[in-house]
Amino acid sequence: MADAADKVWTVTSAETLNTPPSIFLPGEFDKVLTVEGRTTTEIEAKRVHGGSFERPPIMAYRYTNAFLYKGAVVARGAERRVLPYGVPPPPSHNFPVLTVGEGALAGSYLGLQYFGHWLMDDTPLALLAEQYGQPVSPSPPNWHAAHFGESHIHAYAKFLDLPWRQEENVFFKSLVMFDDEAFTTHKGARLETLRQRVFKRLGAPRKKKRVYIKRGITDKGVRRFHNEDAVAAALAEEGFDVIDSTKVSVEEISQALHGAEIIVGSEGSHQAHALYFLPPGGALLAITPPDRFATTHKCCTDLLNIQYGFTVGDAQEEGFSANIDDVKRTIDLFGL
Repeated sequence: MADAADKVWTVTSAETLNTPPSIFLPGEFDKVLTVEGRTTTEIEAKRVHGGSFERPPIMAYRYTNAFLYKGAVVARGAERRVLPYGVPPPPSHNFPVLTVGEGALAGSYLGLQYFGHWLMDDTPLALLAEQYGQPVSPSPPNWHAAHFGESHIHAYAKFLDLPWRQEENVFFKSLVMFDDEAFTTHKGARLETLRQRVFKRLGAPRKKKRVYIKRGITDKGVRRFHNEDAVAAALAEEGFDVIDSTKVSVEEISQALHGAEIIVGSEGSHQAHALYFLPPGGALLAITPPDRFATTHKCCTDLLNIQYGFTVGDAQEEGFSANIDDVKRTIDLFGL
């Protein structure tokens, strides 16, 4: 696709960013057996112990006479897949075809596959896209729409006042696409812009609170959290509020999380909700399986002045369980 572009330019230059150490108990990282498939032990060790990361430049590409069709952008014989393979596109409609004069792609491969990445990647991408044209994205999955008649994505688009629309078949007279996957300071500034919209909308929190957020999905395999209910109940006795992210609306999530000084939960997309409601200096604690360790959300918390910590569960025959005392001791390490 780069060779097919009429124009290529650099939005921001490459940079080196330092990451602070995570918050964790002594010896906790030694309990990790396997890291998640899209990361490496070296990357995770650096996020855990602190170090520097090279972030690539944000690149922009302009195309004349481009098409968005069946989840892919096509221009001058080149194709860029946007909707992930394995995620079927909506029923195809050859007509009508929307014509956009000047457009900009506001959907990403990871963001259209994982809800957490949509919150971390595609919401700030929409702010970048609107600087160059009408932000357009293929339709994302209807995450949690069964409970509310409206997916969490569409609710967040309204809640964050995103300049974003979903379309399936589009002819662009001019289209701009971006390489914006990395967690750069430029992306961090856009995330902070969205956070400020949230804080302005919700106003000053009525009280400080602590929240445990449940994934709300019955996982199988290494992600199955055997004693999550017991962990949530133990923290509730310590004054934590407990919510299930799949059974409440975005408005209810915002009321539950706004003003929280710490949010705890198993590692997963549902923890991305916390990034919009934790104040500077707040804390996010992930309970991670030992066979699928990842600290993806730390990429965002580092940019937003939010503390990040983790505790590693103990492997079970299928899945894992968490040591409740270790969870409580890790919470104490934040010094809140």
